[in-house]
Amino acid sequence: MKNFIYIILVTIVAGNLVSCVDSTAPEDEFGSGASAVNFAGFTQSSQALSAVVYDDERSYDSNIAFEVKGPSMESTTGDVAVSIAIDESSTAVEGTHFTLDEKSIVLSEDGDYRGLLPITVLTAGIEPPNTFDLILKISSVDGKGVVANGKTIAVKMVYQCYSDLSGTYLVQNDANCGTAVLTTIVKNDDGSWHIGIGDGGFLGHGCTGNPGLDNWSNIVELCGEILPSDDLEYADCCTIGNIQGGTWDADNGILTMEHTQAFTGNWAGAWVSTYTRQ
Repeated sequence: MKNFIYIILVTIVAGNLVSCVDSTAPEDEFGSGASAVNFAGFTQSSQALSAVVYDDERSYDSNIAFEVKGPSMESTTGDVAVSIAIDESSTAVEGTHFTLDEKSIVLSEDGDYRGLLPITVLTAGIEPPNTFDLILKISSVDGKGVVANGKTIAVKMVYQCYSDLSGTYLVQNDANCGTAVLTTIVKNDDGSWHIGIGDGGFLGHGCTGNPGLDNWSNIVELCGEILPSDDLEYADCCTIGNIQGGTWDADNGILTMEHTQAFTGNWAGAWVSTYTRQ
């Protein structure tokens, strides 16, 4: 990440970089001084869990990530216990769409105060395509100098038809910049798809003056539809390449996605990428 910020500094005006920094959420500005506390919570604000529905009613194991971060992490010692609860706004039903064997996790100094809580997605009796939302919240935190960060996580359970996007693709975009480039798509363990160059080649292949910065992405395909996603390498820090949606043409092996960026007005704000399987 430090390499990316350095390159950006020499390619755009400083005002744009300040704008990006100013967009940091208030919860991330932890304050300073000996009395400052650290915050425990979910690592992400949203997560998609894919489940391909077969006749054998299989289930899919995944994880929800937790972390503690803040201004006094260097002096933090001892375990931090985090408990969660299911928000009443959830449409996913425990025992029907998912199971959570544990609703608490202990984050330790040895684990760098990071941890994974197992979750299993169930498919029995579900007709694809379909989606259900599980909203989790922090119910309690037990640790010296650590409090809950007050955030929830929206876990979207995506029930999808069988599909195979794996392969090598020629990718290009309609931002009137850059050149076509090859990339690969491989399947993740959770059923989503990892694209080596996930923004249509916008960031690292001729559109921004940042050669070689391959902005990978993870996408979820739902019976021909690509769901919106901000799971890109440079989306969380800099809102570059965020996926607003798209389509998968299985017959012709063509993936199309719509992207946006809000990092700087010096670049195109929106574009469409086309991936053609070779």
